[in-house]
Amino acid sequence: MSATPEVPADALPPRLQVAAWAGIAGLAHGFFGRQGGVSDGELGALNVSDRVGDPPASVAANWARIRGALPGLGIVRMQQVHGTRVVRVAAPDQTVGEADAMITAQSGIGLAVLTADCVPLLACAPARGAVMAVHAGWRGSLAGAAPAALDLARRELDIAPSEWRFAMGPAIGGCCYEVETEIGQQFVDRWGAMPDAWHAAGDHGQLDLRRANRAILIASGVDAGAIAEVGPCTSCASDQFFSHRRSAGRAGRQLSVIGIADPARRWDEPPK
Repeated sequence: MSATPEVPADALPPRLQVAAWAGIAGLAHGFFGRQGGVSDGELGALNVSDRVGDPPASVAANWARIRGALPGLGIVRMQQVHGTRVVRVAAPDQTVGEADAMITAQSGIGLAVLTADCVPLLACAPARGAVMAVHAGWRGSLAGAAPAALDLARRELDIAPSEWRFAMGPAIGGCCYEVETEIGQQFVDRWGAMPDAWHAAGDHGQLDLRRANRAILIASGVDAGAIAEVGPCTSCASDQFFSHRRSAGRAGRQLSVIGIADPARRWDEPPK
């Protein structure tokens, strides 16, 4: 742990936030896009993935800018695999490994999700000082990544689903996400009819992952009024957000992060 270098205010990258969460003491969160970084070309500019061919120095500089925007948080990453493994994080230097959801009730820890069309879900339980981050592509959504995180929070932290407030960040919308009918039918078979999320048309249909996750969260006990949707379809707004589908797989990754900041601590180490 060491002091974070000062980042000029004009170098801090923009982020989307949930307006209704502004009054929650200590909460730091944001859905970053592709703007405000130093990467070039198809990965420009705020790519935070070191697995897409971006020079390591550019990725490191982008992370430094993000850490400058989130003082008081040590950011923790997971190796996302489109599954349902959930990890409870106890320290900012913890190595999480393969997982698609994290929870913590410790201050000073920022839980990170990297996406380029999948749904980043951030959640907080203000009365408990707890936060959650979930990566939900179609496989993870179908398998129940978010319900798995809620189950772990109930078992280990005694936090009921009704205590959580969720926000779903920029993700590909039903307007742009065509999948095989078999995939849509699997959602219906497991989670029930989703008329707002799934529209079949022959062998294919349009799937809206945020609306599907909203239905799944409600079915899992989250209050409908506690679920916010932030930002546009990533494919429609590919100038602002990375989109794997729009770019035919040549996309960087954007960051979504949430934590309870500890103003007495500052980190400059890259996330694990």
